This record gives sequence, C-alpha cells and structure tokens, in this order.
Amino acid sequence: MADSTFGPAGANADLECQIYVAAPSSDRLMERLAAVLNVSLGPDRVISYGCVEVEWDHNDYEGTNADVEFLDWYSLLVCQPRRAASTTAVASDTATVLEAVRETGYRAVPVCDYEDLLQKPGTEHRPT
Repeated sequence: MADSTFGPAGANADLECQIYVAAPSSDRLMERLAAVLNVSLGPDRVISYGCVEVEWDHNDYEGTNADVEFLDWYSLLVCQPRRAASTTAVASDTATVLEAVRETGYRAVPVCDYEDLLQKPGTEHRPT
C-alpha cells in the first residue's frame, strides 16, 4: 500500500475504520481502552491516540440477529484519522487501538479498507 496524506480537501473516508466490539457498556469500554492506551478520556468521551480520534457509537445492527456474529454486538468504535495523517501512521495507530480493545478482554473486529494491515501474524481476522 502506498503511503499517502490528506490533501486540502480534508479527511479521507478510506482511512476511517469501524471496530465492532462485544462490549455492553460504552462507559466501561472507553474507560478501559483509555487506561490500556495510557491516554485521558476526553470531555466528549473521545480518545485521541496518535493520529486517530476514537469515538464510541451504538451499533445500529445490534439486536437484528445478523448472519455475521459481530454485526450483532452492541458497541462500535469509529476511528477517524486526523488531517494530514499518513496511511501508514493511521493503520499503525488503529492497529494499536484494536489490540488495546482486545487486551481489555473484549472481542473486536475491524471493518475498513486496510483491515488486513491491522491483524498481528497468527491472529484470526473474524471471530468464530
């Protein structure tokens, strides 16, 4: 993947990543995530880590008994890249956020154009 940066038009939607999380509580998830990442939870309950901003959102598919298990999980973390962040930096910081979510004990699945870059060697892409 070629390294790119944002142009004057602003955010590049291709670098946004959604992480579905099997966590029933937004407060507890965000507090644990901030602690593992060793950052403060912002006043709007947003986590700034490296070149990404992480916000919690309710997964609109939750409770629909979707065919894919992770689509039925309650929590969704939206990782938005900061302006002028490189693809490499965004992928690296998002991978760290994903691993931190998993370190808190929650199952998590990323969905984005670069999700294959987020997996550590030997880990499953999707939970079984």
